[in-house]
Parts: sequence; C-alpha cells; structure tokens
Amino acid sequence: MNKILTQSKDSQLLNRIGEILTIARQHTVQTVNTILVKTYWEVGREIVEFELGGKTRAEYGKGMLQNLSKELTIRYGKGFTHSNLRRMRQFYFTYQIHATLSHKLENPIMQSESAQSNGGEILSTLSRELENPTVQSLSEKAVLSEKMLTKLSWSHICLLLAVSDKDARSFYEIEIANNSWSVRESKRQIESMFFERLALSKDKKGLKQLAEKGQIIEMPEDALKDPYVLEFLGLDEKEKWLESDLEQALMNHLQKFLLELGKGFMFVARQYRISINNEHYHIDLVFYNKILRSYVLIDLKTGKFDHSDFGQMKFYLNYFKEEMNDKGDNEPIGIVLCYDKDDTFVEYVLKDEKQIFAKKYLISLPDKKLLLAEIEKTRIEFESEPKIK
Repeated sequence: MNKILTQSKDSQLLNRIGEILTIARQHTVQTVNTILVKTYWEVGREIVEFELGGKTRAEYGKGMLQNLSKELTIRYGKGFTHSNLRRMRQFYFTYQIHATLSHKLENPIMQSESAQSNGGEILSTLSRELENPTVQSLSEKAVLSEKMLTKLSWSHICLLLAVSDKDARSFYEIEIANNSWSVRESKRQIESMFFERLALSKDKKGLKQLAEKGQIIEMPEDALKDPYVLEFLGLDEKEKWLESDLEQALMNHLQKFLLELGKGFMFVARQYRISINNEHYHIDLVFYNKILRSYVLIDLKTGKFDHSDFGQMKFYLNYFKEEMNDKGDNEPIGIVLCYDKDDTFVEYVLKDEKQIFAKKYLISLPDKKLLLAEIEKTRIEFESEPKIK
C-alpha cells in the first residue's frame, strides 16, 4: 500500500516538473522566434537606410544584396540568401515594430533583450514620420502588435509579405494569431483565398471590419463561406463519384474539413438517423458550432441545388429544434453543400429563410486568378440581380 502511495506521489511530482519544463520550452521557443523576427526587421532597416543614404541605383542594389548575402552566409551561416535579404527589406517597408529602440546598437538581439529587461514596450507604433521622405509613410505601414509578433514566425511573415492586398494581409495576420495556424495551415488558407470567400457577401463596412478585426461570428452567415474549397479530398473532377464517396472523403480528412469550415465547429455525427413512425432518415453530417451555440446540419449533393433539397433540410431542422436542442441552444442551421447552384434560383427558393444556406464546393484549387474571377463574377451577378420583395 505504501509502495503504491509512493509511486503515486512520485508520479505527481514527475507530472508537475514535466509541466514546468514544457511551459519553459514553449516560452523559450516563442522568445527566440520573437527575437529572430525583430532582428530580421532590423536587418531590413539597415539595408534600406544604407541604400537611401547612398542613393543606390537598382542595378547596384541587386549586386550589393548578392555580395552581402555571401558575406553574411560565410560569417553567420544559413538564413541570409539573396531572396531572404530582399524579404527582410520588404518586411521593414511593410511593417512597423519596436521602432522606439535604437537601431544603432551593434547587436539587435541584445538590443531586444535590453529593452525587454527595462520593462519598455517592445512593440510600438511610431508617433512621427521617418525623416527621409523616400521611406514609406508610417501611416501606410501595418503595425504588428505584441500578440501577433509572438504568434507569427518568420515563415508566417514571408507568407504575409506575398499577400499584396492590404485588407487581406491584415485579416490573415489576425486569424493566424488568434487561431495559432501552422505555416502549412496559413499557406493553405491564403492559397484558397479564405479572405475573399468570406468577403464575398460583405458590404464596404463589413469588409473593413473583416480586415481590421478578423472573422467575427455573430450570425450564421458570418461563419459560412462560398464556395468551400475541398481540394484536400483528392477527388477527380473527371470521374463520376457518389455522395457517399464525398462523405467518406470528408471523414478521411475531417481535421482539414474542420479547418475549412472555420471557427467553432465540432464534429457530432455522420449519417445521423432520424426515426419517425418506423421510417428512417439520415442526415449526412452533423456538427455543433460553440460560438453560435447551434447544431449545423450538412446535406451533401454531387449535383445542382434543387428546391427539394430545401424541403428535406427544413424537415431535419424542425426535428433537431424539437428533439435535440438543449436549453441555451439556438436554432439549428442547415447547409446544402452542392457541386453547383444557380444564385437566382436559390434566392427564390430560400426567400425569407434565415437558417438554411445553399453553398457551393470546389474539389480542386484552381488558379488564383480564375478563383478571384469566379468570386468577382458571383459578386457582380448578386449585385445586378433584382431583389425579391
């Protein structure tokens, strides 16, 4: 008995020490990452100020970076390729961070540590313009908050620098920080044009809010995209596949599908059975969104949205509302996820309906320009169509 008790106490001690070490290692990695990003920003500033001070021509500037890359690599090892130095330069032009610290210190890493130990704010917005008017105006630069800087690695920064649209870049900064997306997840969301798909149904005010605050979910439509991009399923558009094939593929890649669905979604069931008077009906997929506090029912279609899909989903929602909702749950939401849909037809079928949505999905990620053109086409069609009164 005493031996068992001792083992139990030993185990508790081991677990406590393990937690301390895990937290310490995570903090160390985070701190090193923050210092690295800050250092690269300082390197970018040095390059820019050297170029401006010497009124560097573009041709000379390119050769200068190449020579600098070789020398830095010899002295300090990897990480200073010509392309990476260009990114550091672009990083300084694009963002403002910890600019109250003197960049004249020989070691920017020690500079960062010194500022932190003095209790000063590491990240701050500059209150004045740079003296040299050639440098981009500070009002045009994005500000990386302390939270963002501790969440964004240099690889994240490189992805963001490739996003030319300021609103989209601001949105991804916020979402990466809030959701702790990995570099792979972030790349996938950017390439699948997450921002543009959410922004499709937004007016100018909504678009600005999306860029400044990220995705805020207050109503069902705030949590939904159109189209959904399911390129990770590996389905071939040239082959004929069944709804069961689509469902199985989604289950095989559930984690990626949850990422594509967005914030707050939790998987509940597949082929959820409803029985009424010995008749059985099955809902393809059931989720719960903890932000909306609603069940989300998904009906999968390999064809075009039809009015019969609306009637079936209405039946499912009524059942869940009466039989499954607990106290505090909001009305369930229905998504008919279809391969194709006619927006005008959908508008007539779903007139005044606030809980059912017809959304399109893509099973391959098209060229970015083509996807953007498709989104813009949908926007124009939506705005030009006479609204149902």
